[in-house]
Amino acid sequence: MSVGCRSVILALVVVLSELLPAFGFDFARYKAADLDVLLAQRRPAKGVDLYPALPLRLTVTLAGYGEKCQTELLMRALRMSGAPKDQIDAVEVTTCINIRSARGKALRVFIQDGIAGFLPKEIPLGKSLTLYAVHLFTDTNGPGLLVNEFESGDGGDARKAARKPPGDQARSWWTWWKMWRSGAANDIG
Repeated sequence: MSVGCRSVILALVVVLSELLPAFGFDFARYKAADLDVLLAQRRPAKGVDLYPALPLRLTVTLAGYGEKCQTELLMRALRMSGAPKDQIDAVEVTTCINIRSARGKALRVFIQDGIAGFLPKEIPLGKSLTLYAVHLFTDTNGPGLLVNEFESGDGGDARKAARKPPGDQARSWWTWWKMWRSGAANDIG
């Protein structure tokens, strides 16, 4: 192998090692949280309190599979978070799931359509799972959470199956937001 060919390969490896982490799901960003504590927090008497997409890792019980739900408030909260409109529009969210906390309190949360379909295949109703969600708002009904990913306790592979190849428009909103904040989203189109 020539020196020029090795140089090209080395340059390609360096570039890819910098770009590929932006396409993966960053589980480490999500901080462990207790849904019961979150549900006990103050709620506005009227209106909505907005949050800057706080990443949370929640262990919950699945109480209901995906159903179509109203997402206008969620989409407004996403736009107000500062992410570009075209990137928000590329993420499909029309589905909500029902979950229960450790103390049995119920909450309906938004979930990206791209992963909602994997829940019935991997998680039986009444079983525990870990949700990776962002807290975008709180209204009189409670916290407005958007689920970007989930893991089952038995190592299901929905995360691998739901991951799209680089360049696909169906990335998680959180990944788009991180890329936009770092400037990497402008590099990938």
